[in-house]
Amino acid sequence: MIGFGAAPLGDLFQNLSEKKAQELLQQAQSHNITFYDTSPFYGYGLSEKRLGEHFKNLERDSFIVSTKVGRYLIPEDPAKIDRGIFKGGLNYKPIIDYSYDGVMRSFEQSLKRLNVDHLDICLIHDVDRFTHGDQTEQYFKEALKGAYVALQRLKDQKLVKAIGLGLNDADMASRFIETKSFDCVLLAGRYTLLDQSAANTFLDLAQNREVGIILGGVFNSGILAKGTIGSSYFYQSIPKKIKKKYAMIKDLCVKYKVPVPAAAIQFCLRHPAVTSVILGMDETAQIKENIAYSNHPIADDFWEEFRKLN
Repeated sequence: MIGFGAAPLGDLFQNLSEKKAQELLQQAQSHNITFYDTSPFYGYGLSEKRLGEHFKNLERDSFIVSTKVGRYLIPEDPAKIDRGIFKGGLNYKPIIDYSYDGVMRSFEQSLKRLNVDHLDICLIHDVDRFTHGDQTEQYFKEALKGAYVALQRLKDQKLVKAIGLGLNDADMASRFIETKSFDCVLLAGRYTLLDQSAANTFLDLAQNREVGIILGGVFNSGILAKGTIGSSYFYQSIPKKIKKKYAMIKDLCVKYKVPVPAAAIQFCLRHPAVTSVILGMDETAQIKENIAYSNHPIADDFWEEFRKLN
């Protein structure tokens, strides 16, 4: 399954007009994309709000929505907001909080912005070294004591159907699912053509624990969709060794007449633990293209040669 990654709706990297945002969502719907993943962090509420406008026109059982907890939002002076990688967004400040009360506050805010009375999936967001560095261990303990308990209660109350994690770190994801019971994990960027750090331990563990895996960041924030010119790798400049690896992958794709994005999407979907991939799309044409990429014929010989590259 291909899901709609809604970070671009939060003005990720560029400002997106309201009209264009709704056109993207309508185009996704017309192509039977019914799984949407968002977060309060994306545009500090803007992504959720735009999804909520779209959901007003849909029957509740016609879509699946996933959002995240770990940050709630408070109003802030626009001049004081550090928007980071988001070029626009709402005038709120995200407060990192994995406590029980903080998660409940985040959850209630998300329901209002999304215009829904329950969530299909709710994920503990960004408890990883990529986001928190030396504070990761502190937040890991807080999330187990607070966020996990809160999500379990919401699930018991049928306000959430499935609970899980939204992380950028396969090792932290393994620690979580070894410690507590989760329904799913959304892992970003760690099982791709360029980075298979999730392959040896995490994916096998998840499969054994019957934890569904959703993969995000399958293009590694741009390089596998657009090439090395004008794109990024994990939202930063592309290291030389990654450029070299990309060049090898591109040569292989040229040999077999396979678009690199097609190989990127299908590589993820080939793993038996993976239930879906989340693709961030900021142009309507990308929706049709990504569906075509997911169905592009790729010979077994291609995958055998790719395996030898790693």
